[in-house]
Amino acid sequence: MRRPRLLEISTPIVIVLALLAGAATAPFGAHPLGALVALLVSAAGVALGYRWPLVGLGLLAAAPLVAVVLGAEPIVTWQVSMFGAFLLALRGLSGLLCAVVVAVADLVAVGLAAETFGLTEPIAWIAGTTGLAAAATGSAIRGQLQYWSALQQRTHEAVVGRDAAVQRSVAEERLRIARDLHDTLGHEIAVMSMHLGAAEVQLPVAAGPGREHLTAARESVKSLLAETQEILRVLHTGDDAVGSGPVATHRDIPDLLDKVRAAGLEVDAVIDDLSAELPPQVSAAAYRITQEALTNAQRHGRGRVSLTVAASGAAVLVEIVNAVGSRATDPTRPGQGLIGMRERAAAAGGGLEVSSDHGVFRVRAELPVAEGALR
Repeated sequence: MRRPRLLEISTPIVIVLALLAGAATAPFGAHPLGALVALLVSAAGVALGYRWPLVGLGLLAAAPLVAVVLGAEPIVTWQVSMFGAFLLALRGLSGLLCAVVVAVADLVAVGLAAETFGLTEPIAWIAGTTGLAAAATGSAIRGQLQYWSALQQRTHEAVVGRDAAVQRSVAEERLRIARDLHDTLGHEIAVMSMHLGAAEVQLPVAAGPGREHLTAARESVKSLLAETQEILRVLHTGDDAVGSGPVATHRDIPDLLDKVRAAGLEVDAVIDDLSAELPPQVSAAAYRITQEALTNAQRHGRGRVSLTVAASGAAVLVEIVNAVGSRATDPTRPGQGLIGMRERAAAAGGGLEVSSDHGVFRVRAELPVAEGALR
C-alpha cells in the first residue's frame, strides 16, 4: 500500500525538477519567451489537476502544442505531460481518457516540431507512445491497489462473519443452559422452600431451636434462589464481561479514516469533536454508515472523497460525497450496502438520503440523539 503513496509523492518531484530544468535552459533557446509560457501552462496543469483533474489534463496536453505554436521546443512539456498523465491516472482519472488526450497532443506537437512532419516521423510516435504507456501504467497501478483493498475488505468481512457465527452459537448455548437450569433448579428450590415452610408450621410451639434452624434454612434457600436467578439472567442475555466483545463506535471513525487513506483513498474530512457520549445504537450506526459509504466510494467512485461528521447538537450528521466512476452503474440503485445503511439509520431512529446529480454521489445520514445524551 505504500508504493502508490510513494509514487504520488515522487512523481510531482520529478515534474518540478523537469520544469526547473526547462526554465533554466529556456533563455538559451531560439524562443525563450515561448518556452517559458509553455512551461507555465504545464505547471498550471499539474497544480490544477489536484483540484480539477479534467482541467489539469487539458492544460498538460495543451502545453506542448503551445510551445510549438510559439516556436519553442516541446521536449520538456512533452515529458511533463507524460508524467502528469501517469499521476492523474494513478489518482483516479480515467486511464483511457488520459492516454488518448496526452498521446494525441504529444504526437502532434512533437511531429510539428520535427523537420518533416508526417506519420513516418519516429520521434513523434515515441512521444505519443510514452504518453500512452504512462497513463496506462498509472491506471494499472491504481487498479491493482483497488483489487488488494477489496480483497482485504472481503477478508475482514469473512473474519467478522465467523466471529458473529461463534457469538451466535455461544448465545444459543447460553439460552439452552438457562432454560435447563430454569426447569430444574428453579423448580426444585421453590419446592424445597415450600416444604421448609410447611415443616415450620407443623412444629410444636415449644420447638424453638428447630424453628430457628428452619427459618435460617428458608433464608438460605431464598438467597440461593436469588443468586440462581441472577446467573440465569446472565446466561440468557450474555451481559457478563467475558461474553461481550468490543463494538465499533463513532470514536473509531478517525482510525477508519487512517485505514482507507492507507489503502489509497483520498479523503477530505471535516470531523467534529468525537469525545461526547452518544447512545450506543446511534454511535455504532454512525461508524458503520461511514465505513460502508467510504467502501462504496473506494470501489465505485473516483477522485477525492469528502467526509463530514457532525456529532454535536440534536442529531449526528454523516455525509459522504464523491465523484461517480466512469464504469459505475446507477449508484442510487438499492444494493446490499445501501440497504444495510438505511436499515442501520432506521434502527437508530434516523434516516438516510442517497442522491446522484451530475456525476456526484452523495450519502447523508441523520441520527437523532436522545435528550441529554451529549455531555
